[in-house]
Amino acid sequence: MQRSTIALACSFLAASGAQAQLVSPTIGTPSLDRWMYPFNGSPGFRLEVSAFGATLLEGFDDHDAQVLVGFDTSGDIAPGLGEDGYRIIEATLTMTVSNDLGFTYDDTYDSYTTYVMVGEPDILDTDPGRPINLFLVGYREGFDQTTFSESTAFGFVPEVEPAQGMRRAFAAQYDSAGIAMDVSNHLKDQFEAEPLAIGVTDTVNPGDLVPADTAFTFSFTPCDQGTGLELARMLDLGELRFAVTSMNPASGGPDGGSGNYPIFYSKENPIAQIFGYTATLSLTVRVGDEGDFNGDGEKDFFDVSGFLTALSNDDPAADITGDCQFDFFDVSAFLSAFAAE
Repeated sequence: MQRSTIALACSFLAASGAQAQLVSPTIGTPSLDRWMYPFNGSPGFRLEVSAFGATLLEGFDDHDAQVLVGFDTSGDIAPGLGEDGYRIIEATLTMTVSNDLGFTYDDTYDSYTTYVMVGEPDILDTDPGRPINLFLVGYREGFDQTTFSESTAFGFVPEVEPAQGMRRAFAAQYDSAGIAMDVSNHLKDQFEAEPLAIGVTDTVNPGDLVPADTAFTFSFTPCDQGTGLELARMLDLGELRFAVTSMNPASGGPDGGSGNYPIFYSKENPIAQIFGYTATLSLTVRVGDEGDFNGDGEKDFFDVSGFLTALSNDDPAADITGDCQFDFFDVSAFLSAFAAE
């Protein structure tokens, strides 16, 4: 289909109902930030939360200590519109580490094939360190984000003692149907667990130790149907949640010693509150009718023109299908939304 066809379409397609909005809030304080570690005796109330791995260690998840972080979006983005009422265009989570020179900065994805058993020399990873990863959150045992809180019990009877496979909330990937897959043991199960984003900073060189108070950003544009669907479901409920993980090993133990893994400030930490080190989330979200591209409450030539301009510039706002491609399918999806009453 030629783009001129779209311009022609606007001459006979009627204006419609729900006004769309393009909103870009920054949420400065999490609604929860919980240390998801099976032996955490104070969920939701720690001053610091850490992410570390137990590489191929039986009895423990590979992603052993995860950080669950959530943000109340209901004050900036109206909930209750249904999963078709939202599309996240861009998102950036920022978290700040509290430990000094405790781990090596790695800004690249590491395949599961680069990991070896505990105690063996790590000769498969070609660059120093392990990345910090951002995933969505999945649930089991009937829990979901409306029932799993900072104080909910961590888990149930483990698959392997003392703690493997027992977490009720876990770092997850979502398939095209919106079904969560737990990635906590992707090394043992030997599959790629590519995150939404890897934490990066412009103040440390890759391969160097990370100083205290370094801010890491995790930026992403959803590029698959399952991720987009789950993000929309969460916005419909009024809260976005993520899991932060790292396969840096906990060589010094979770509560001290020489552990070489990232430790983050929590929202309860007074230093973080004073200096602005609590986690933040910045979003660009299209809310409502995709056909009302400019969000003025009407469907007309200006929506078509705006869409075509965005499409020609590979602007994520024009990626109507949410697959990070700019093609006929976006044109078709826009036309369908534009034509709908």
